Amino acid sequence: MNGKKVKINVEYLRPNSRIIYPLYNSEGKKIAEARDVLTADRIASIRSDCGSIVFAVDTGREGAVSLKKMNAARMVSRDIVHEITATEKLTRTAYLEAERVIEEIVADLQSYEFEAINLLKDLKSHEEYIYQHSVNVGILAAVFARVNGDFTPDEIKRITLGAYLLDIGLVKIDVALLKKKGRFEAKDMQKMKQHPQFGYEILKNIPGIDPIVLQTVLFHHEKNSYKGYFQLPYDLLPMPPKIVSVCDIYDALTTDRPYRQALSPTDALRFLVNSIGTNFDYILVHGFINHVGPLLNNTQSFYRRGDFCELNTRELAMIMEFSMLDYLKPRVLVFCKFQRVKNKMIVKFYDRPVEVSLEDDEERRLVKIIDNPQHIHAIRTRLIEKGMIVWPFPSASG
Repeated sequence: MNGKKVKINVEYLRPNSRIIYPLYNSEGKKIAEARDVLTADRIASIRSDCGSIVFAVDTGREGAVSLKKMNAARMVSRDIVHEITATEKLTRTAYLEAERVIEEIVADLQSYEFEAINLLKDLKSHEEYIYQHSVNVGILAAVFARVNGDFTPDEIKRITLGAYLLDIGLVKIDVALLKKKGRFEAKDMQKMKQHPQFGYEILKNIPGIDPIVLQTVLFHHEKNSYKGYFQLPYDLLPMPPKIVSVCDIYDALTTDRPYRQALSPTDALRFLVNSIGTNFDYILVHGFINHVGPLLNNTQSFYRRGDFCELNTRELAMIMEFSMLDYLKPRVLVFCKFQRVKNKMIVKFYDRPVEVSLEDDEERRLVKIIDNPQHIHAIRTRLIEKGMIVWPFPSASG
């Protein structure tokens, strides 16, 4: 196995999906060729023979963007940070150089098959994080804007450039704060919240700078709950900063930081789904999960059969089968609903659970995956007591 080993959880494999890499068992024996169709029967056989974990091998040949251009983008990002640190401003020359490398990256993404995005994670200091994060978020934003919106090629470049320059305001934040381990105190958070404004101030006087770039840098920390840095009405914001904000959070979650370890792509996608209604709206997360998620997570789903989920109707359900058309629309077993009675929220279990395909139901939407182990245990125990489910959950067939 020559290349980077990528752990694949068999429980998250969707039937009839493809992995662009060959699959191997823990002993290094090849069990599937690249791009083999993994039917439900094949997945069951792999699970029986290899357990829940197998490995793909990323040889680097399937990358969306050439390593040379990735490195060039990082070097330009480094130069920009050093220039702002020394002069407290960004020259038009440096800005135009950033435009150039972003145009090359976007050209790569529009020319090559990008079924996998190899975002490198070489973190050595807070500055290295800024360099790499800027490139990662730029690439994610380019892909997301291209596949999830009616944007012109020029608009995609501006969105990507805004993502690339997203956090340049961090160079005006104390290094000790950026490296701090543990939770931020309120005063720390107030300082961190200044970086979008700092970034905007650095960029606003550059001749010819596009409004999309400025909007993206300034508004990328706004939230659907109106509790963002500026607490602006989310539905009135332009789309570019919303697109970039999802990409920003995904890359931050999947990167090691001084105060926490990186999440896996699966867990990061679950986090995004569980942010519907608070950080993001449903449509935005739906687009990222379905159009970008498969590229990041080796076509694995972010949920398993038997996971519990919450619907927008205040109902709880258990996931029965993956959806082949839409990751957020599996077949589910709906078994209870939250109701408010005399200012108290109570749970009403149905006499019989209702099996629903969210692909066909226009009223119900998946908006949360239940992750709390205590809640999961309590729900499962109650359902078993009521005779609504059998546990362990039977394996999929056919």
